Amino acid sequence: MKKSQSKKIDYKIKIDQNFIFNNKVKRTTDINILLNRVRQKNKSDLKKRLIFSISLIGILSLLSIMVIVN
Repeated sequence: MKKSQSKKIDYKIKIDQNFIFNNKVKRTTDINILLNRVRQKNKSDLKKRLIFSISLIGILSLLSIMVIVN
């Protein structure tokens, strides 16, 4: 009786090992795609920072002009 149970467990382990191996093969990703995503994110972050900086400088300039004129 012990032998039959051990065979079932061995069979399940073999199936699980194949399943894990198949998942690793399916999840491959091209490194160029990942690098392009990082570059695009950096470009968009730079644009956001520039827009924010220009807006902040514009608002401060406008406020300073209003204070000097009055």
